[in-house]
Amino acid sequence: MKKILILICTIFLSLSFQVQSVEIEIISDKPGTGKKIIKHSWVQLEYTGSFENGKVFDTNIGKDRPLVVQMSMKEVIPGFEQGIMGTTKGTKRKIKIPAELAYGEKGGGDIIPTNTDLIFEFEVIDVLDPSYKSVSSDELIEMIENNAVALDIRTEEEWDKTGVIKGSFPETAFDKNGKFQVYVMDKIRALAASQSQDVNLIFISHDGETASMLANSFSEDLGFTNISVLKGGIKAWQSENKKLGPHK
Repeated sequence: MKKILILICTIFLSLSFQVQSVEIEIISDKPGTGKKIIKHSWVQLEYTGSFENGKVFDTNIGKDRPLVVQMSMKEVIPGFEQGIMGTTKGTKRKIKIPAELAYGEKGGGDIIPTNTDLIFEFEVIDVLDPSYKSVSSDELIEMIENNAVALDIRTEEEWDKTGVIKGSFPETAFDKNGKFQVYVMDKIRALAASQSQDVNLIFISHDGETASMLANSFSEDLGFTNISVLKGGIKAWQSENKKLGPHK
C-alpha cells in the first residue's frame, strides 16, 4: 500500500507541475560527448551554487558522494533542472537562474534570501537511462504480437475521437482533473497475473508524456522490470498513418 501511495503522489505532482514562462541564462557551456540526458534520466553531478557576488552557498566538489538526481521528478529547483536537461555526459555548464525558477519570494531558509537570482556551475559525471523503455510504433506492434500487455490510458472521449491500437487494452488511468484512478492497479495486476510481474507492459497516451510518468512510477516505485511507453503516443502513431480501430 505504501508503494501505491508513493506512485499516486508522484504522478499527481508531475501532472500538477506548472511550466514557468521565464528561462535560465547560459553563461558558459562546454558540451560533453556522452549519453544525452532525457526525461527521467538518472544524473550524477558535481556542482557549485553561488550568489551573483561570487559567494558560494553550496557545493559538493571535494565531497565523497556526488549529487544523484532523477530528471522530471522535482528533486532540484526548476531552474537547475532546466539547465541540466538535454545536456550530455561530460558537459560543463555555468548558468544563471532567475529567482522565479529558484526559491522565489519564500527564499531558502537562512541561506537563500527572498527574490534572489542564483549562479550554478556543474559538470555531468554520469548519465543512466530511465528504468523504462521508449518503443516505436513498429516495435509496439511486434510486442503485442508476442503477448505484451499494451494499455491505452487515455480517456473514453479520446478513444472515441481517434480510435485505439489493435490489441491494446483501453483503460483510463486519470480522471478529468488529473487524479489517478486507483482501480487501474487492480486491472493491471489482473492482466499480469497469468504471467508474472516481469510481464511486458506498455503504456500508451496522447503524446507519450503521461505514459512516461506512469511508466517511471511503475518501474521505480513498484518494481516492474519490463515497462515501456509508446514514443510520441497516439500522435506519433497517427503521423505514421497507422490504423486505429474502435475501442468497443
